[in-house]
Amino acid sequence: MTATIDPLLLTGSGVRSVTRRSSAPVRTSSVRPARGSGSAVPSVYRRRRMVVVAGAVFALASLLLASGAFATQPTPKNLQSIPRTYVVQSGDTLWSIARAYMPTGNISGFVDELARMNGVDLEVGQIVRIP
Repeated sequence: MTATIDPLLLTGSGVRSVTRRSSAPVRTSSVRPARGSGSAVPSVYRRRRMVVVAGAVFALASLLLASGAFATQPTPKNLQSIPRTYVVQSGDTLWSIARAYMPTGNISGFVDELARMNGVDLEVGQIVRIP
């Protein structure tokens, strides 16, 4: 018995390969997690995190807008009228300056801060910085 070679199956470098078509679908990934197994693809975790962060930002923004937490005036009116410096007049002391800025309450801490910022010796015409 002799074998015959079909010239159509031959190519320039040898025998042409013949592919067989399969009726079964081809899977691109060999391992897939089962449903409900708890292991998801990292892109799923990324999407979930983005949704949670976006939800948190939206909730915080709506809470701030609803509560009126934004200032209508940047500074209170009484702070705008208080000068931050004082020019020393004849007879002024640190205690009298402190009492002028704090009419009631304990002023010893305020006097200590005035002394730290400006020194303890005052001269007429000196500009005292007010904390």
